Amino acid sequence: MKDRLEEFVGSHRNEFDLYEPKDALWEGIEKNLDKQLFSNSSKRKQGIGYYMIRVAGIAAIFLISISVQRFFFDKGNAVPEIPELKEAELYYSGILNQKLDEAKPLLINYPDIKQDIDTDLSELDSVYNDLKKDLKDNVANEEVIGAMIENYRLRIDILEEMLNFLQEQNSDNTSNNSEYEL
Repeated sequence: MKDRLEEFVGSHRNEFDLYEPKDALWEGIEKNLDKQLFSNSSKRKQGIGYYMIRVAGIAAIFLISISVQRFFFDKGNAVPEIPELKEAELYYSGILNQKLDEAKPLLINYPDIKQDIDTDLSELDSVYNDLKKDLKDNVANEEVIGAMIENYRLRIDILEEMLNFLQEQNSDNTSNNSEYEL
């Protein structure tokens, strides 16, 4: 079948060449296409919707890229969720906050002690943050988790010692004041 078509085209080649379009026809087609292209683009650009669509597209691309980046690349930066550690953090932070609340009224008279306690606790906080970084590298390492819990216990011990000292000082001051009043 293909051979017959080739034979027909080959034998009637001269007849096909007679119907070739003139240059004026192509120029007219080009002018009409140019007019249509320019008229469509100018109509589109006239409305505010044109710009809103562009802005929405750019915003969508930006949001999608941020989401993809957070999903794939920030996983390594997150501290792993360990239920026992989370429970211990809640427990010990509650005790710490309770001890700090007890100490606040007593520390008013002792600004030097307050500054020392704040310094010690901030140093222990930085050690704790370093331990969290280690935990990211060494997921569920029992030694790191133990060190984190020990850090909390040390903070609580420091606060308890300070509270005992301040309570003794307060009781001594009140007993001395009551002796002088007699």
